[in-house]
Amino acid sequence: MSTNPTKRIEEIDRRLEELPKGTLTYKKINGKEQPYIQRTIDGKSVSHYVKLTEREQVFMEFEERTKLQEEKKHLTAYAEGLKDILKHNPYLSAKVVIGYQDFEDFTCGQQFYVDKTHFITEWLREGTKITLITRPRRFGKTTLLSTVRMFFDPRYADHPEYFCKLRVWQDERSRSMFGSTPVISTSFGGCKGIDYKQSIRGMMGQLRTMYGHHEYLLDSPRLSDRDKELFKETKCAFFNNDTSYIENSIRYLCELLYKHFGVKPIVLIDEYDTPLIEAYTDGYWDEMITTCRQLFHNTLKENDYLGRAIITGVTKVSKNSLFYDLNNLLVATVTDDIYTDCCGFTEQEVMDALKCQNIDDMKKVKEMYDGFIIGHQKDIYNPWSIVNYMHDRQLRSYWILTSSNKLIGDIICRHPYDKKYEIEQLMTGKPIHKVINENITFQYLDGDENSLWSLLLAVGYIKAENVVKDNEWTECDVSVTNKEVMSMFRTQIIAMFSNGNIAYENFTRALIRHRTWDMIGVMEDIAEYSMSYFDTAKNTGKHAPENFYHGLLLGILGYKENWSVSSNRESGDGFADILIQIEDENVGIVIEVKYAE
Repeated sequence: MSTNPTKRIEEIDRRLEELPKGTLTYKKINGKEQPYIQRTIDGKSVSHYVKLTEREQVFMEFEERTKLQEEKKHLTAYAEGLKDILKHNPYLSAKVVIGYQDFEDFTCGQQFYVDKTHFITEWLREGTKITLITRPRRFGKTTLLSTVRMFFDPRYADHPEYFCKLRVWQDERSRSMFGSTPVISTSFGGCKGIDYKQSIRGMMGQLRTMYGHHEYLLDSPRLSDRDKELFKETKCAFFNNDTSYIENSIRYLCELLYKHFGVKPIVLIDEYDTPLIEAYTDGYWDEMITTCRQLFHNTLKENDYLGRAIITGVTKVSKNSLFYDLNNLLVATVTDDIYTDCCGFTEQEVMDALKCQNIDDMKKVKEMYDGFIIGHQKDIYNPWSIVNYMHDRQLRSYWILTSSNKLIGDIICRHPYDKKYEIEQLMTGKPIHKVINENITFQYLDGDENSLWSLLLAVGYIKAENVVKDNEWTECDVSVTNKEVMSMFRTQIIAMFSNGNIAYENFTRALIRHRTWDMIGVMEDIAEYSMSYFDTAKNTGKHAPENFYHGLLLGILGYKENWSVSSNRESGDGFADILIQIEDENVGIVIEVKYAE
């Protein structure tokens, strides 16, 4: 049974056609009320006696008929009230389906769709050649780029019905651009792997698919035989895992499309930062940044055949890392006041959507999912949670389960953060004041306390209010985004801090229990993970090795909140390297550090 008012009315009409027609009446025969079905046939009233064996079924069907007619009456009045909403956002009453993100799946009301086509009008008016838009995951970036692709691509020029009911069609300039510009579209979302080789195979797979979408060029009379051979060479290289064609692949395709159409193409790159995030967390950053930097340089800088470009991702990778020589780049982050409502649902859109889906739970939905802020636009909702809620009709945490916290966990574990109390303050619902650099410089994340807050903001776990920008720095008050995200803070994020200190906990537990080999095991793990031979080389001084391990032990032992740890304090006739007093347990420990060959 559909929950959509219009669809439900259609279901009711179909069922009413199946049920008996006429009116159920009663006549008194021999002093008893007997049931009859009265119908009008050829203008004459005809009565049909209901036999005893038929009565139970007939009564049930007429009762169902009465209920359906009453339901239809209310739904018709309700649907009448939706006309104004659907006039401006025509596909809010369509069937809600999960997992689709290509605009072609939503066209002409095939599925529930919130109209975001006004982005195209704003983008055309703004005019900057290259635009980078960063938003949290599952915020509609992929669908947005798919919409742009289908609007401009000449291969869809015969389908104005896809857009004629949407906002972009109301703007004369935008309408004149429909189907006028070739589009190159790719995504780096699949560029993942435990090493560079595996990740780059994912990138080549995406580029191979990109070339496959333009195989019509092989039949183009405007391309030379050499042009077509270059097309086939490049695509074949990706099949053969030949990485030498990656850096110029998009630039080559731009040139071929320009020759075929006579118009410089639009380039769309989705999830541009995925390969870089994977490379940082899995340890092949230098190889990946070299490939990506050259690819983006050749595509966006050294490309005479580029019309305009839109790039989307979660983070704003530092310009010095990736876009170091691009002067024509507009960046729209979550704190910038441009394209603020083009990804994510506004509160009005959510209210209208719920009404069109016959759901009367806006108060509970707002309490659970409201809270994202884009620029100065408050009350933004992530589309993934709203669509899943409308589909399941259950207030659950949908969005936070779609994103990997691998990078955030990695940073917390690598850094000796003493800011756990700030996370705990956020969990009470209170804001904290921070100065954040939204540029993510991956090669310098280690030791950069700012990186954690920058990432939490970029991925949508915290929101920024009272924003003041000063060049690359953003001063703001940050707080947990909403109730859905708060549940993740109380489990995953706080656990990451605990996991970051697990080595300390294991060492101190082994020390109390006199488990020497367990202590050695922890020290060996620390040495293998983070230490160098030169840290303890004996030729750096007589006491250098002892001093190094002395300091290391102080750092480990000082982590315990109820341990009083002192170093080189006078005691009796000499000095103890490390003295420990465990408060409330009447326990003292003396440690002497010695170097052994």
